[in-house]
Amino acid sequence: MSGSCCMCCCREESSDDSEVDEEVALPPGLLPVKNEAKVSETMPIHTPTASSECLLEKPLRERLRSISQLSIRKQLFSMTGWNLSIHPDMNVKGTREYYNLYAILEVRAVGKGEVQVRGVDSGLFLAMTKKGKIYGEPDENKESTVWVETLSGAFFNYLSRKYAHMGWYLGIKKSGKPKKGHKTEYGQRAVQFLPRHPYPLG
Repeated sequence: MSGSCCMCCCREESSDDSEVDEEVALPPGLLPVKNEAKVSETMPIHTPTASSECLLEKPLRERLRSISQLSIRKQLFSMTGWNLSIHPDMNVKGTREYYNLYAILEVRAVGKGEVQVRGVDSGLFLAMTKKGKIYGEPDENKESTVWVETLSGAFFNYLSRKYAHMGWYLGIKKSGKPKKGHKTEYGQRAVQFLPRHPYPLG
């Protein structure tokens, strides 16, 4: 039986990461996305040269102290059908609940096209490790908490600024688990997000 494998594990892994288009029911409370023309879409940053253009001269700690930060509360709905949530135990995952407490996020600008994403209830910042794992980081001054926010068509993408030269994005699998950076690609449904109102309307 050489060359055989556990079919259940392989099936789970392959289906979890597959990019076959499936109809995803859109949730209530979606925010309008402004994108005047496709020609003005922001393209992803994939090379070390391009990613260095995003870096501001000041270290993040100095930048946070010196600029008035513009922030907005919202939820981020992945096109795999999950709302991004950041939990107090540092876990980041998807939730099906439309208005889960841990899915209320504060997105604040920290530079041109650069943002930090903080879980309002957990107080943790969305971050990525050197192995591409997504987690909640308590230290806002770590460069791993900065994301390059781009708009492609109707969707937002979040590229890790620290690993922009690797092309590593924020992504949620069809299972609701975060997708590791090295398995993400521009254009995948897993890396496409729509903004939602943070609280129920009416």
